Amino acid sequence: MSLKDKEKWNAKYGSSACLAGREPAQWLADNADLLSGQGMALDIAMGEGRNTLFAASLGYDILGVDISDVGLARAESLARDNKLTIRTRVADLDHYSIENNTYDLILCFYYLNRNLFEGIRKGLRPGGVLMFETFTVDYLQYSGFRREWVLEKNELSGAFPGLSVLDYREVDEPENETAYASLVARND
Repeated sequence: MSLKDKEKWNAKYGSSACLAGREPAQWLADNADLLSGQGMALDIAMGEGRNTLFAASLGYDILGVDISDVGLARAESLARDNKLTIRTRVADLDHYSIENNTYDLILCFYYLNRNLFEGIRKGLRPGGVLMFETFTVDYLQYSGFRREWVLEKNELSGAFPGLSVLDYREVDEPENETAYASLVARND
């Protein structure tokens, strides 16, 4: 990530009411029954914090990291409005280190940095849950994305060796011009 990335995301978050909406990602909401609501959580590339706020509402002590200080400020404001406590940190995720054996929940939605995969795996405590969802190679037909920004077919299902996959899907929705993979895994 770079200053250019920060400027791009600050502009996007500064020009909309809530770019991704205020509701948590559907995958997260649909799998909330797998979450204890206890312990430490990390939301990687949290944006404006819709998933961070949801995890906080479940009871997690959550840290959200993102390159956009505008997105983080919006999340902090929404947290105050909803009487929730979150922690945020501006971070260049190209150089971010996840602490080992620290988190009971790690969230990563619509951000892909393969260099973080090992840190994510090691960052989960025993019993910790990972929820990950992002675009797949099929999304290239609908977008101007670069191939390195998307997952290959079935890549996410094997990206975290040692974690038990609890649920996995790959979706291609031509009617919505989107394609993505979703994973829930546990550190057993």
